[in-house]
Amino acid sequence: MGKDRDIIKLRKLLKHRGQERLASLLSSSRSFVHESNTFGSRWYSTLSIFEIHSPVNKHEELQAISDIEKHELMKCILTIYPLKDQSPEIKDIEFFPDVDLEDDDILANTSTLENIDFDYIREQNSKCKDKINSEDYDGAVTNARTLLESVCLYILEDLKVEYKHDGNLIKLYKAVSKELNMDPNDFEDKNLKTILSGVFSIVNGVSSIRNSFGDAHGVAPSKYYKINKRHALLTVNLSSSLADFLLQSHLEKNQRQPVTF
Repeated sequence: MGKDRDIIKLRKLLKHRGQERLASLLSSSRSFVHESNTFGSRWYSTLSIFEIHSPVNKHEELQAISDIEKHELMKCILTIYPLKDQSPEIKDIEFFPDVDLEDDDILANTSTLENIDFDYIREQNSKCKDKINSEDYDGAVTNARTLLESVCLYILEDLKVEYKHDGNLIKLYKAVSKELNMDPNDFEDKNLKTILSGVFSIVNGVSSIRNSFGDAHGVAPSKYYKINKRHALLTVNLSSSLADFLLQSHLEKNQRQPVTF
């Protein structure tokens, strides 16, 4: 499927206006201008709706954007479709789920699983840092989550464990921790229990951080929190360290190649 030109323009405009989160949410979307038969305020302009079709998980987040974010999105759309004669006159935005669209940010690319090693983890960590340096903090967090997904999927595939990934990182990690004997309840030592419980807390946090920071619908602007640099950096560093730990645990448990740094 070819690139959607309007979505590409929208994402560039949103990034220019400091709306990195919105730009990221539209990364896998497609758009359509639905023109009605009703004339608008200009000569033969037609009242229209700008439709955004997205993968199911991104659609849910787009449905929950704040009024402020929707206003920013409309400004960008009107930059692409300015009010003029004999043209669409955009009056509203509507969001639609599309089950045929794949979210490249969320679902790990299984074609790269056979190439996962410690160099891969460092490479992905470097890409996350590049996004942070370019102030794409939401993108960095998304990539960090995808890194954890990729490593978990690799471990299950390497162990020939059948698993259908639906984008739920917590369920995926639980499946991996079971194979690696990392369930805190299986150990009597309190310190080890604490550490392994902490690992689960990290996974849970990485999995949900974008939703918790992004859910500003119905929240006063003064209480809305946008992810910042230090929290993005913390998320990336924790994800990278955990990815290292999981891969090392897998290799040692299955007596594979020695781990060197």
